[in-house]
Amino acid sequence: MKPERILLPLDIRECPLEIFSLVEGFAKRPEVTLILLHVVHLNIVSPDNRVYEELALEARGYLERLAQQFVHPIASTVVRVRFGRAAEQILEEAKAENVELVLLPAYGPSFWSRLVSVWKPGACRMVSPLAEKIIRDSTCGVFIASVKTRFNCEKEWGPPADNPKRRDIELAVEQLRMVERH
Repeated sequence: MKPERILLPLDIRECPLEIFSLVEGFAKRPEVTLILLHVVHLNIVSPDNRVYEELALEARGYLERLAQQFVHPIASTVVRVRFGRAAEQILEEAKAENVELVLLPAYGPSFWSRLVSVWKPGACRMVSPLAEKIIRDSTCGVFIASVKTRFNCEKEWGPPADNPKRRDIELAVEQLRMVERH
């Protein structure tokens, strides 16, 4: 099976750059569409949609830069930003876009945790609860790719060029969190 619509969910704060070498193997054909998805989950309710719009704009900028630097130019790349719980939004995006394969980067258990599970079966989860939910509820194929690196786009690249209001966003989110705490 050669999937033509592939979904790659990424966290822009913990982006595993080594996943792109795997993506290249799938997306090096002109008929492939690669969808890069970032899910924003805020534990607060913003009274102003501007916060969500700014966060989406910023995430979209990082996804576009990742695509430009790490995805083969022959592949058609689409960037998406969704709001809500990660597993639910990944599943909804896969369904909405009629995806054939979800490439799910997963930080596996440490060597020590795996070693302990030899003596205590079940002591260590091999995949995260998020990955379990996606595998269980997905209507398409799911490929779990073990990754190790964590590249923080925000920290390494700073705010995207088209979003100089980063500090305003941080202040608005912090104010909302303070209001929610009280």
